[in-house]
Amino acid sequence: MALTPGRGSSAGRVRPELWMLLWAAAWRLGASACPALCTCTGTTVDCHGTGLQAIPKNIPRNTERLELNGNNITRIHKNDFAGLKQLRVLQLMENQIGAVERGAFDDMKELERLRLNRNQLHMLPELLFQNNQALSRLDLSENAIQAIPRKAFRGATDLKNLQLDKNQISCIEEGAFRALRGLEVLTLNNNNITTIPVSSFNHMPKLRTFRLHSNHLFCDCHLAWLSQWLRQRPTIGLFTQCSGPASLRGLNVAEVQKSEFSCSGPGEAGRVPTCTLSSGSCPAMCTCSNGIVDCRGKGLTAIPANLPETMTEIRLELNGIKSIPPGAFSPYRKLRRIDLSNNQIAEIAPDAFQGLRSLNSLHTGPVTCPHGTGTHSSHCRDFAVAVPSRNDPGAMFEEAVPRILYSAS
Repeated sequence: MALTPGRGSSAGRVRPELWMLLWAAAWRLGASACPALCTCTGTTVDCHGTGLQAIPKNIPRNTERLELNGNNITRIHKNDFAGLKQLRVLQLMENQIGAVERGAFDDMKELERLRLNRNQLHMLPELLFQNNQALSRLDLSENAIQAIPRKAFRGATDLKNLQLDKNQISCIEEGAFRALRGLEVLTLNNNNITTIPVSSFNHMPKLRTFRLHSNHLFCDCHLAWLSQWLRQRPTIGLFTQCSGPASLRGLNVAEVQKSEFSCSGPGEAGRVPTCTLSSGSCPAMCTCSNGIVDCRGKGLTAIPANLPETMTEIRLELNGIKSIPPGAFSPYRKLRRIDLSNNQIAEIAPDAFQGLRSLNSLHTGPVTCPHGTGTHSSHCRDFAVAVPSRNDPGAMFEEAVPRILYSAS
């Protein structure tokens, strides 16, 4: 029987307080709707192994545990987890995630555990975890991460367990771990690390598990500090060995004497090896010169992240790129030429090229129609995207991809 407010006896009326309760119950019912393909039990949403290619919509706002592992997700966008303020555990391992946009985790102030291992991450945006003060366990192992920026973990002040093993890390910016004073577990083994900034681990009094083995440490004068640091902590960092120079190859770093850490050549001792990532970097598989980023034929399946912000041309042809996500090129305002020909592109986001006011040449190649588009041809010829108007640089207009400034070929 429907309850409606009306006139008459008090028995026939619904008091305002009851209406508020009924409204709140209806709101909760709508807020707790379960995404398709997922199962929801209490505050747990389980979407693992369902073949998802993107983060599902309409995840209940009261979710505390979200299982998205074992899917085909390729990118985490800034607003994918918006509103999930009660989330404590997020499982994203064993996907194909190649990039995470800065701000993606900003609403998760209660997040305690995050697993992103076994994906295809190449870089970590600075300040990615700036609002995750409750984060205590972060697993980034078994990716393709090449560098650790100085502000990569800024804000994650309660981090106790950080796993970075089995990546391709070759650059650690000075101060990258400085804020992690409560860290108890740090794994950096099986990477491409050759040197580490002085005193990188000195601010970790609680560290009990530390792995740095299976790297390419070059034991010259700049790494002498690490030997002393390891000797003072004989139970951690076991099997950390020198890969060079030849005279020290295979020796445990802790066993090498200070006098053996030498730098040859004039001025070498005063030259501190550094790496800087603040304005983007050249992807390891590409070549960069004179503003041109050349990634032709490198087997890429996604647009590389954290590219040089000053690049004017990017060559991405002859790869296996299947989609161009929203804002893929937005940070690179100086781009004048983009070549995406000879890929497998089936999807281009409407705002993929938004903000590129200097763009004057765009090669997309044929864009394959996704299933269900209603076309009978083998290629989509009217894939609309927003690009700067030639008449008004501040305005945007819609134009079919094959005709934007350059024809598809």
